[in-house]
Amino acid sequence: MPGSHLTPLPLTAARLADAVFDRIGTAIVDGTLAAGDRIRDAEIADQLGVSRMPVREALQRLERLGLVEMAPSRFTRVTEVTPELARASFEHFGYQVSLAARMSVPRMDEAARRKTLGMIDELVTLIDDPEPFYEAAGRFFHHLAEHTRNPVFLTAIREGWLALRRNLRGPHPMWGTDAEIVQHFAELREAVRAGDGDAAGRTMRRRHSLGE
Repeated sequence: MPGSHLTPLPLTAARLADAVFDRIGTAIVDGTLAAGDRIRDAEIADQLGVSRMPVREALQRLERLGLVEMAPSRFTRVTEVTPELARASFEHFGYQVSLAARMSVPRMDEAARRKTLGMIDELVTLIDDPEPFYEAAGRFFHHLAEHTRNPVFLTAIREGWLALRRNLRGPHPMWGTDAEIVQHFAELREAVRAGDGDAAGRTMRRRHSLGE
């Protein structure tokens, strides 16, 4: 874990294990903990000002998400994002965002619909700026997810989103050409304006090369 350091958690953290999970997971997503870095639970516990137990619990959750690999009594280290993993993550994300669009668009009130249209317009302006585009795409997905008004869907995506954020970070050829992205967002905009969830879902499936 050379050169990496995590700042202490506030003592008021409501659920310490969740706070530790979020902190370590975010450090993996943003590259503070890079692929191949070894993670020592005692060192992390000391940096965060917590005991080793919530750190171990967090690392076990991160292992289930594929963000770390653990060899008992030997090492825990951050995993690599292979091209195969990136493609699988893109496919999974495509199905999730398509379902979110299908469910949320008909359930939006006028204010939510206006906000959605504004977020689509923002994404179009960011096409040539990968990092802001990536962050805006994440906000857009969560906006759609919130408006599904489906607590089961929200619970299912909440933890897995951490792995998707890491695996899809940065530009990938599978995102498509600028012209394709603009066209798909134009179609999505019309579907949202019309309140047509089926059309919104179909557009997002095409956007992620999943057919109709």
